[in-house]
Amino acid sequence: MLKFAAFGKVQRAIWRSSVGFGRKLLLSALFCFLLLWGVLNAICLGLDHVLFPGFRKVRVKRPVFIIAHPRSGTTLTHRLMLKDPGRYSCTRAYECLLPSILQKKLVRALGWVDRRLLGGLLHDFVRSKESSALGDLQDIHHFSLLEPEEDEFFYFMTFGSGVSLSLFPYVDEFREVMAYDWMPEAAQREHLEYYHGCLQRQVYLDGEARVFCSKNTTTFIPKIEPLAELYPDARFVHIVRNPLEVAPSLLSLLASTWRQLGFPEDDIQRGCAVIHRTNMRAYELAFEAFDRMDPGRYCIIEYRDLVSAPKATMLKVYETLGIEMRPAYAAVLDELQEKARSHRSGHEYGLEEYDLTEAGIRAELPTVFERYQFD
Repeated sequence: MLKFAAFGKVQRAIWRSSVGFGRKLLLSALFCFLLLWGVLNAICLGLDHVLFPGFRKVRVKRPVFIIAHPRSGTTLTHRLMLKDPGRYSCTRAYECLLPSILQKKLVRALGWVDRRLLGGLLHDFVRSKESSALGDLQDIHHFSLLEPEEDEFFYFMTFGSGVSLSLFPYVDEFREVMAYDWMPEAAQREHLEYYHGCLQRQVYLDGEARVFCSKNTTTFIPKIEPLAELYPDARFVHIVRNPLEVAPSLLSLLASTWRQLGFPEDDIQRGCAVIHRTNMRAYELAFEAFDRMDPGRYCIIEYRDLVSAPKATMLKVYETLGIEMRPAYAAVLDELQEKARSHRSGHEYGLEEYDLTEAGIRAELPTVFERYQFD
């Protein structure tokens, strides 16, 4: 799955960019490090076939995919569902970055030693380093190696997804690598085969009795129908939030990252414009995909309902998807009701910062505003 050609393209983009020489060296070294990490991952993934051949027989049964735009409640919905005792499997961030069974078993063994013999010293160290390294970016998107994260991070060291190449504002140049629906057909097949292998490994570790529960944002929207075909018993939860609130959220995260890396403002604004168009187009892509799907396989919910009435919203999800609501989970939802309702983003941003207007966004998505009566 490693894309060496994409790595070469990345290096050329770095040295052609207008960032300072020191930044170019730093970025070049960073991506060389990611390539070496990717090579190590590829070796370990290969060793899985020798050390744990049983994973290839694992069937990923009735997976649940939570898919929505950024800042639309995917993390909140995911966490609410994972509170259902003993039902779901998921991937933590470190498990995406270390995708092989061998790597995960080694990390879990290290965690056991840390808990039993070191009193959680390593755990506390990782947490403190995360906070200091990410700084203000944590207010935009909370990230922890030890918490569930988006499946797109499986591709971080492969150079086969926008998740690693999002460090660049040159979106058009990497579109065929960053966007699934722009990839050649052979690359799309390879993309999904790699993903399926990652899910098989996770279910192998967590136990086949558990249902894999995933959460992802815009990058997964073009994959809705391919995933439905790959997993005929898969179910989907799609969350819709007012585009006026969603539009600048991803741009805020990317622009902050690009500024920290030293890219010029003109390049940042051009990159934001391309990302915005892609983000808005994904609304219609999602609706078109679900309109072609059996209604029993998906549930569309609104963000405003999720935060104001989380228990009722989850009851709707479970009923629509045919998932049994067990008494223990219903009790958990009662306890989490107030906490979920008080969920708020710690980051504020405005449309004007990215040269966007309410009228322009409404004109881009008339059917969305009509369908959901967003104010």
